[in-house]
Amino acid sequence: MKPLVSVIVPVYKVEEYLPRCLNSLQRQSLTNIEILLINDASPDRCGEICERYAAKDSRFKVIYHTKNKGLAAARNTGIGLATANYLMFVDSDDWVHEDFCKLPYECALNNDVDMVMFRRQRVGSSESFKNKNCSNSSCSKDSGYITHLEATDLLFNYFIVGEYSWNKLYRKELFQTISFPEGYLYEDVGTIYKTVWQSSKIFFLDAVLYYYYYRDNSIITLKTEKKLHDMIEMSMQQYNDLKAWGYPERKLNCFYLNRALGYCMSKKPAVSDKYYTFCAHILLNSEIPTTFAWKRVVLVFLFRYFNPLFEWACARFGKKYC
Repeated sequence: MKPLVSVIVPVYKVEEYLPRCLNSLQRQSLTNIEILLINDASPDRCGEICERYAAKDSRFKVIYHTKNKGLAAARNTGIGLATANYLMFVDSDDWVHEDFCKLPYECALNNDVDMVMFRRQRVGSSESFKNKNCSNSSCSKDSGYITHLEATDLLFNYFIVGEYSWNKLYRKELFQTISFPEGYLYEDVGTIYKTVWQSSKIFFLDAVLYYYYYRDNSIITLKTEKKLHDMIEMSMQQYNDLKAWGYPERKLNCFYLNRALGYCMSKKPAVSDKYYTFCAHILLNSEIPTTFAWKRVVLVFLFRYFNPLFEWACARFGKKYC
């Protein structure tokens, strides 16, 4: 029988966390699914663990990359091999609710939508972990149909949904003309907004179905030059597309203020640097949100009106933004 949902799981250097992830998928209340484990040339015991689950449960299928290609390439491989009409993504160091597949699938079917968004919960055990799961009224959102503008607002609201690939269900046809940008970090930033605007109808499901594990040595927590550049590269593409598609520029500027500040704090001014030019435009033209931290408000004012002091702050504190 053809599976109802294809779950795509890129696997790389997560042997400590992988069994927890696969156990949660094995327990899914929607049983007619396929779970595509894309072993991205992981050098540890991940391949062995994947094969062990596949030997006991035919829903698990192990696909091997002969060399490490990255998260985006692994997801693209999974999309190409998926046989179900609906796709979901899971990162192999996270885990999911037992209704992770069932509730969004039924929601998509009953409401005839191309995409279902739902809540996630951030969890972690390290001392540096800070719980960023919002519980106040500003994070309330009822289940129901949402417009492209409302869905984009939810992408920019990390307390409710965020720009992640994994707390959403997609009709597979959305990826006929969309793929994850290979060779980049922040591939979700360069991809998920496109699936939103490609969708004819979207539904928000008010349920926590995904558990995102925050750890110090994950890609998202490492501070590197490439991470900084890739974030701005994906952001520039996203900004230009959303502006052209009718998303309000004022909202875009407010959302990108943090990203722009981080880049300008880390880089020397250079007219030839397209990233710096983009970020400087945001810093000079954005309305500062009332929720912005006071230290960041001060830095934005220094950038606009007292640049020598801003340069001093860059030299003193800039590296932490990389």
